[in-house]
Amino acid sequence: MEQLSELKNIPIMELRREELSDAGEVMIDSSKSQNQRVQSFFGQMKNPFAQNVGEYILQIGYAEGVQETLDDRMVQLVRKQTEIM
Repeated sequence: MEQLSELKNIPIMELRREELSDAGEVMIDSSKSQNQRVQSFFGQMKNPFAQNVGEYILQIGYAEGVQETLDDRMVQLVRKQTEIM
């Protein structure tokens, strides 16, 4: 858990592409149990909070105490993008 906390707290400008997994190479077998899928994900990721996505580094985080689900956030994102366009 301490190592995960350290990985989570690395500022994005200090991340090095060669030390990150490539998002396109991570494969999860959806026929496995949830626990097995989580273990597979962590086994494939060098840093579960950051990965290479094309020419970008994507850093992932979460906010504690938030009641919204990921689906709620995705709907918000789509609404914002349609307002912009």
